[in-house]
Amino acid sequence: MSNYKPLTPKFRSDILDSINSQISELNACQENVFVSVQRVGLDALQNLIKALPDGYPIPLKEGDK
Repeated sequence: MSNYKPLTPKFRSDILDSINSQISELNACQENVFVSVQRVGLDALQNLIKALPDGYPIPLKEGDK
C-alpha cells in the first residue's frame, strides 16, 4: 500500500541529500559502464526532484519515512 507525502522544501532536501550520497559512493568506484549508467540515472532523478513543484504528492511505500 502506498501513502503520499507532499514535497516540502525539507523533504526535497532529504531526497537530494540521499541522491548525492549515492553519487558519492559511485564516485569511489572504478569507472565502468554500470557505474556510468547508475550515475546518469541518479542525475536524471535529481533533475526531476528539483523540477517538481512544492506540494507535489510523492508516493511512499510502507516502511519508508
